[in-house]
Amino acid sequence: MKLGIFANIRKPKVRETLRAFCSWARKKNLSLLSSQTLHDFLQIDNEVVQVVSEKELVSESEIILVMGGDGTMLAAARLVGKSETSLLGVNLGGLGFLAEISAEELYPKMEAVLSGTYQIQKRMVLYVDFRSSEQPQQLYALNDVVIHRGGTSRLVNIDVQVNGQYFNTYHADGMIIATPTGSTAYSLSAGGPILIPEMEAIIINPICPHALTARPAVIPGDHTVSVRILPADIPASLTVDGQVNVILDNETEITLKKADYCIRSVIFEDSVFFDVLRKKLKWGGGAGIY
Repeated sequence: MKLGIFANIRKPKVRETLRAFCSWARKKNLSLLSSQTLHDFLQIDNEVVQVVSEKELVSESEIILVMGGDGTMLAAARLVGKSETSLLGVNLGGLGFLAEISAEELYPKMEAVLSGTYQIQKRMVLYVDFRSSEQPQQLYALNDVVIHRGGTSRLVNIDVQVNGQYFNTYHADGMIIATPTGSTAYSLSAGGPILIPEMEAIIINPICPHALTARPAVIPGDHTVSVRILPADIPASLTVDGQVNVILDNETEITLKKADYCIRSVIFEDSVFFDVLRKKLKWGGGAGIY
């Protein structure tokens, strides 16, 4: 098996964790691939880890092992794009909803990978189309697209249509358009609903709206959302997965819909999303009342 490695080198203990894993992988006759930057960071010879380009890392790897946190997983998802190369996340960060396993689980889970006892979970991606400074742009989001007021204290007016029909106009700090995967990220902090990752749906969630009745909404994944910033004397910003930021011109229209591909995530038989919720969000501490 050819296994790619993608890691956040700023995470504590990532070097020692990966160096130990590389030794284990060599005994298992695994072929490991990495970028030049990661290879230099690990200080391992070429017999253990082969240096490849980012394009080759994606095309030649059967699975890419992603070490870091949710931000690292989002960066890896942007890297693999439409390639259908599967990702296996190892959480070295904080909450870690996207990273499937902990560092302590790495070796038993990799044994399961080698024996083929794993599953592939497909996660919906959002396609984002808009113009900025007269240049058309197309971006993709695994988690969310956030429209916000930038560094000012002013509210923005956001007009929303669904499938060409008027939906609502929000006077708010901004808006989150999220996937089911992104439902446990920024949208959750802004009072949005939690969706099962395998679902195909889109969350429309205003941030601190200036109306108590403006609540988050969930629409089918095959619908198209059109968002327009109404005229104002301040520019708004658009952020994709917390990693790509674009300044929007006044009255920029943004179109969002389900992308024509999914991100493939490696999961295991004992992976139960409800268990993850209880663990990560510290639900159900007592026996419960029924």
